[in-house]
Amino acid sequence: MTACCGLTTFCVLVLGAGLVQPVTSLSCDGKGPCRCVFSDGSGTVDVSSLGKQDGTAGFPDVFSAFDRNTYSYNPCFEFSVGGCPNAAACKKVGSDYSLMGKQTTAVWSYTGFYPMVTYTTSDGKKTEVMFICDAAKTTPQLDVIGEVTPGTLSMNLWSNCACANTCKRTDPIPDGSSLTPGSIMLIIFFVLLFVYFSGGMMVNYVRTKGTGRELVPNLSFWSLLPGLIADGFKFSVSCVRPTKVNYQSI
Repeated sequence: MTACCGLTTFCVLVLGAGLVQPVTSLSCDGKGPCRCVFSDGSGTVDVSSLGKQDGTAGFPDVFSAFDRNTYSYNPCFEFSVGGCPNAAACKKVGSDYSLMGKQTTAVWSYTGFYPMVTYTTSDGKKTEVMFICDAAKTTPQLDVIGEVTPGTLSMNLWSNCACANTCKRTDPIPDGSSLTPGSIMLIIFFVLLFVYFSGGMMVNYVRTKGTGRELVPNLSFWSLLPGLIADGFKFSVSCVRPTKVNYQSI
């Protein structure tokens, strides 16, 4: 019943878009696959909170009453299932999978009524998802129309997040390849150390025309540093290790 209602709604929206022309040249300019900004300054549509980030689809195995196939979709973030790697949308027929759109190809547009995202594939397929603003839809609902035109999948996603300035931005969860704060600090430290020595050596060369060790900035300090470290280590050990006291007999 939901899919049938979705098809009816889709047809009404398409017919309405053809009969009623927008009075302004309003657009919703894409800022990546997760959000678009209205050109009139009325706000931002952010759908990042609707997508899952664990590699699975936020809307898995949704049935289309039109073409009687099953489709999976995930807004904003890639998912993989069967023969659909790094997908935004995937079609399942029996045990076979077909990629219907890649997340990296997302292009935003404005139909005159609602924002829409179009995803494409290298073999000419595409998926069009219309984001319909419904302030009461705090739980999103995906209506899969199906392939009204072969190779072109149409969907309607009803959500309050399709309304401008409603849902908060959700950034991607860092993966294991991201640098840790400690790694960043080490990189900064060694970069500064390199700048210190290279810059100091250049200054000493210009000033003294020296060679070899004479070019090292603050040479006396660096010469004493190993001994200072050794003394500090010995002192620390002596504070921890108990000292044996010898008493003289009276």
